[in-house]
Amino acid sequence: MKSRLLGTICLIFVLPAGSLSQSLKVEKGLTVPPDAPAFLAAISSKGDFIAGACKDGRIRLWTYPGGELRQVFDLQDQRISALQLSNDGTLLAAGGDRGGVKIWTIPSGKAKLAFTVGPAVTFLAFSPDRKLLALARYEAPAQLWDLDVGRVITDLPGKFSGSEALAFSPDGQRLASADADTEIRIYEAQTGALRATNSDILLESFAIAFSPDSKSLYVGGADKIITALDPQTGKIQRAFPKQAFLVGDIRFSHDGRYLCGIYLDEKSFKNPAPVLIWDVAAGTVRTNVSQPDFSPNGGEFLPDGRLLLTSSATGKLQVWSVR
Repeated sequence: MKSRLLGTICLIFVLPAGSLSQSLKVEKGLTVPPDAPAFLAAISSKGDFIAGACKDGRIRLWTYPGGELRQVFDLQDQRISALQLSNDGTLLAAGGDRGGVKIWTIPSGKAKLAFTVGPAVTFLAFSPDRKLLALARYEAPAQLWDLDVGRVITDLPGKFSGSEALAFSPDGQRLASADADTEIRIYEAQTGALRATNSDILLESFAIAFSPDSKSLYVGGADKIITALDPQTGKIQRAFPKQAFLVGDIRFSHDGRYLCGIYLDEKSFKNPAPVLIWDVAAGTVRTNVSQPDFSPNGGEFLPDGRLLLTSSATGKLQVWSVR
């Protein structure tokens, strides 16, 4: 989840096939301490559990849809600033505002690795084989870590202020960064060697995601446009129509047919903004989710085509559904 950009509100909703406009209703609440609401959430790729980073510095795991509290983890007196699950849900990583990083194995809950990287951690991404971790640091170069030996492989060469988002390609060959200098950089995943760049996007990008076939890299941000790049050359392939809101996050369905764009109001990220489900082939909006109290900041498509997102409220991590 993009903690530096997206603030403290998260939503869970279920997207069925069908209509172009959807409304929300609360489906379930996951109980958390009233004085420690969850402000970040990560959802397993199967949708069978949810991890929530709470304001007491702990991470809680709940089963879903059962809602039972399964495990509690601690980052040791740091405010959690980034949270990520591996693609298969067997690793959970958290980064803190003082640079601490810790990785646990799921479901055992045993600590796999812990280290410190200096500045606050703002974004985390696992490679598909779970052997590598890319992490963004506040106003510092992003890093690529080897998790088997517990050492940094390289610092990624952003010019200033670090990276806003990171993504590995599903085939494990490439790592891409959306950097604060507005450049998109594409690296060899195993070594961090720079392979391609794009400097045509003139405003900062906040979201980045590879298509499931690894043949396109989609980015979006302050220019309010979702743009597809060629991962081999960095050149623009296509762009979706510009919207009225910033692009805060991008998620793909497993079959690659649909792309979820999570948008943000530039006046305040707490203001309502839509979630648009794009038909990738047609380049048109298939579903628009928008209502006055709706301010999403992340989510996950499941193998059956549903999209899950999460939302926090005092005392609960709320589950929402679109019908």
